[in-house]
Amino acid sequence: MHFTLWVAGLFCLVGLVSSRVASSDEDNRQPSISIVGGIPAVSGEFRALGAMRFSNGRLNCGGTLITSVHVLTAAHCLFGMSTTTISSLNMIFITLTVSGGTGSIARNVKRAILHENYDDNSFENDIAVMILSSPITTIAFTRLPTDSAVLTTRLPTTRLPTTRPTTRPTTRPTTRPTTRPTTRPTTRPTTRPTTKSPCSCTCPPATRKQKVQAKTEALDSRAFSSYANASAVIAGWGATSSGGSGSTVLLKTNVTVQSNSVCSSQYGSEFFPVEMLCASAPGKDTCQGDSGGPLYVNGIQVGITSWGFGCADPRFAGVYTRVTTYVGWIANTLANNPS
Repeated sequence: MHFTLWVAGLFCLVGLVSSRVASSDEDNRQPSISIVGGIPAVSGEFRALGAMRFSNGRLNCGGTLITSVHVLTAAHCLFGMSTTTISSLNMIFITLTVSGGTGSIARNVKRAILHENYDDNSFENDIAVMILSSPITTIAFTRLPTDSAVLTTRLPTTRLPTTRPTTRPTTRPTTRPTTRPTTRPTTRPTTRPTTKSPCSCTCPPATRKQKVQAKTEALDSRAFSSYANASAVIAGWGATSSGGSGSTVLLKTNVTVQSNSVCSSQYGSEFFPVEMLCASAPGKDTCQGDSGGPLYVNGIQVGITSWGFGCADPRFAGVYTRVTTYVGWIANTLANNPS
């Protein structure tokens, strides 16, 4: 009798632990940092892809050179940093290793412009431009999507009460503040999990966010392909497994851009198709450390590595900032901040 009760109790305990492990798997929402399932890149293959490093040489994120002095990256790579910390960062290009080497080019970061509507909870508008201390004239810039109609459209400096797709709420809950704090809290809300996976950059914790509702804001009208089912290339120096260490060399791999319906079926209301796209392939993904790096389709950067649940989890594709939505914002940012 006692033995039977003991065995039953043991099975209950195992079941409880298993359910918690499965649950924590889905809660492991984290910024992307490295290439899983990748192969070493060839020297000079990604000349415009740079490693964003702290003053001690440690990798923070990636970024791509889009003019002689401007680097495109993810806003979450820089969010919460002081101007002093940002100006202590440096970018290194034409290198297969984070430490650089013969022929590599390094520049300090002068300042950064984050998207004014970046949301650190939902990762919406996860895009930023950094300005380098001096020009780089020997590297061909990363090619971005172009469209004359979009490039001449100016984004408003304030949010407008335009409507989003009918499948998403047009108003935000009244319990949430209508404006974001001007300064970042020194502590995270107590409603977010206290445990987190290691993160090698100064980015939001590797925890799944609370559900948030859509913001009403004006975005560029798009005249671009959704890139669904297109073959894409990703590259970076990040971790080669979830929670693992970063790669010693630049890695690359091929993934397929998924349709918005697939992304939404995996992430539900966490995925915003106007501002994001997702891509995946069996056993291949970006991971901790690849944030801010590119997703290329036919040599055009159409995505910025942003976030995902785990790394190469077959249930969840990696999520990228949809560059086509922001070509107008990029053009205006460059024009207003030439150097």
